[in-house]
Amino acid sequence: MLSFVTRPLRQFFPTFASLVCWCGSLGALTFCILGLSAFAAPDYWFADNMSFFLRQFLVAGLLGCLAGTLGLLMLHRLRLIYRTVWILAVVSFLSLVGLTAARTLENTARIETRAAGEKVIKVISINTERMFLGDKRLTAFMERQQPDILVIQEALWWLQERRWERLERPIGGLGENGYPDHVEVGASGSLVIYSNFPIRLENSTIVLGELHDTASVIHDPDRELLQVSLDTGARDLKLLAVHPDSPRSLVRWQNKRRYFDEADNVIQELQQSSDDPLVVIGDWNSAPWSARFQQTLSQNGLKTAYPGGWPRTTRFFFDYRLHWILGSPVDQFAVSEGVKVLNVSTGPDIGSDHLPLIVELELPSPGNN
Repeated sequence: MLSFVTRPLRQFFPTFASLVCWCGSLGALTFCILGLSAFAAPDYWFADNMSFFLRQFLVAGLLGCLAGTLGLLMLHRLRLIYRTVWILAVVSFLSLVGLTAARTLENTARIETRAAGEKVIKVISINTERMFLGDKRLTAFMERQQPDILVIQEALWWLQERRWERLERPIGGLGENGYPDHVEVGASGSLVIYSNFPIRLENSTIVLGELHDTASVIHDPDRELLQVSLDTGARDLKLLAVHPDSPRSLVRWQNKRRYFDEADNVIQELQQSSDDPLVVIGDWNSAPWSARFQQTLSQNGLKTAYPGGWPRTTRFFFDYRLHWILGSPVDQFAVSEGVKVLNVSTGPDIGSDHLPLIVELELPSPGNN
């Protein structure tokens, strides 16, 4: 009786282990192919969106390859096919690692040290997801950081104004709780730029988008680009705030591509108008491994950088505690030649589904770019 029971168990464990190894190799191959599609076919909606999940694909590919490697020590009925699948998985994984590393380093500036006597400019970008700018968690963060420039996306400014008025406080909290003294609001009220530096010029460009039939009434397919020129004392700084549509559907992805085309035009116009340094910052709704994002940097001579040298989650899903697993780095910045990047970091959970992006910069001296 005992042998009758143990014999199936002896057969079960090798079979189960073999199944796990097969799943590991096949899973690694599948995830790596999905990741590689972002490099092979970036002009297609599905493939381009795979760039959001490259970190997850890399982890899944590594675990799958390790599980598949253990399977080499076991006997399989289809041993030759198993080895072939495992080899393809490993090659695909190594290819994805190489391409991801190369794309991460592409158009990336090195972190430099502050020059003696030069002023550090702290710029913070936050997609507040329509939260009230007087929220206690947000104002506490602002008081700690004391930014020189603050760029807000999804501000819903007309509702912000009503809330400030009802509280009988200065609209926008100007000069309070760490908020800078000057403010410029985009035409649609979605993008807002605060600055401790006087704002010389501003311009808001509306990029019309196509509205999907089933879109929520809250969703606005028309997006804006908000540009300002700031008097920093030593020289002017051009700043462009961006927030394209999220590519959750083919229509919205096409809206985002049109937005990027218009952003390229605006950046080129800004660069041609003067040699003042330029900062482009906001929620790009693009991972740094997106070919279209890198194209904008390359053709406009812009550089970016990442916290600790590696893109970190700025947009998380469901719960902040899961941001390492369920999230993507979509909030980016880019600077023109001559602007030194001194530090890049992300802030804490402030109540939005985005983390603040914190950048410390040093501008070139007048006449030096």
